[in-house]
Amino acid sequence: MSHRTYADVTVGEQIDCGTTAVSEADIVRFAEEFDPLGIHVDRDAAAASHFGGLIASSIHTFALTQPPVVEHFYGNSDLIAAGHIEEFRLPAPVRPGDTLAVSLTVEDKRQSERTDDRGVVTTRRRATVDGQTVLDLRNQTIWERRQ
Repeated sequence: MSHRTYADVTVGEQIDCGTTAVSEADIVRFAEEFDPLGIHVDRDAAAASHFGGLIASSIHTFALTQPPVVEHFYGNSDLIAAGHIEEFRLPAPVRPGDTLAVSLTVEDKRQSERTDDRGVVTTRRRATVDGQTVLDLRNQTIWERRQ
């Protein structure tokens, strides 16, 4: 991927960020460290839950999407930092063996109201499993604007 500047970002642009798979061991390992609820770490507790089996933590689902988004959009760019997340939805669980298809859509970009040499880019990140959305978030990031 060539270097992406703020000027290179196009509203309406859709970026296919590829896929990422998750195993049961991945789900349990992540959850044991960061979100040790029974639905993430205990097969029996998860089976008895509303979900009927182990599911990935919401934090893990988000984390799974970050490497492909960095690789295909943010990694070699003039990104400074994340601004804030405006929406964060997880309409369906991620289960062991799932493969997430990750995409990013540029919804808006504007000059920063505070600083002339900064821009704000709003994106929508989606992850789907077999066409069903498992993560949908909208966030703003801060970019360097080269004069």
